Amino acid sequence: MKAKIGIAVVVLIFLGAMYNFIVNPEGVDQTYLLPSGFEGCVVINYSVDGAKPLKIENNEIVYKVPKSGILNTSSPFDFGWVNEKHSGAYQLRAFYVNEKGEIIEELPQEKIRFGATGASQEEGKPEKHYFYQIFGAEEIENKGCPALGL
Repeated sequence: MKAKIGIAVVVLIFLGAMYNFIVNPEGVDQTYLLPSGFEGCVVINYSVDGAKPLKIENNEIVYKVPKSGILNTSSPFDFGWVNEKHSGAYQLRAFYVNEKGEIIEELPQEKIRFGATGASQEEGKPEKHYFYQIFGAEEIENKGCPALGL
C-alpha cells in the first residue's frame, strides 16, 4: 500500500512539474555582441531572403551586430518565442566586442534600454517584421530609432 502511495506522489510531482513548464515555460536568453563603443538602435529585420538564420544554442540567441546596427535574418519574427504574444526572454545581456569578435566589456543593465517589435508594409508588398533594441544612455533612448523613422 505504501509503495502505491509513493508512486502516486511521484507521478503527481511529475505532472505538476510538466504543467508548470507548459503554463510558464522559460524563454531563451538573448545576448547582443555590439561593436566597441556602439550606442543607439539595433534593428533586427526578420524573414529576409538570403540572410543567415538565427540559432538557439545552450538556450541562448546571440545577435552579432554589425557597425550599422542593422541585422538581417531569414528567421521568422517569432523565432525563439514562448508563444504568439510573448518572447519569454529570460535574460537580456549585451557586450562590447573588438574587431575579432572577442568580448571586451559587458554593458550595465541601465544601458540596455527600450526594445519593441514592429511591422511595416508597403502597398502591394508583404508585411515586414522587425525588432529594435536601444543601447546607451537616456539621451540615446530619447533619440528613438532613426533607422526605422521612430
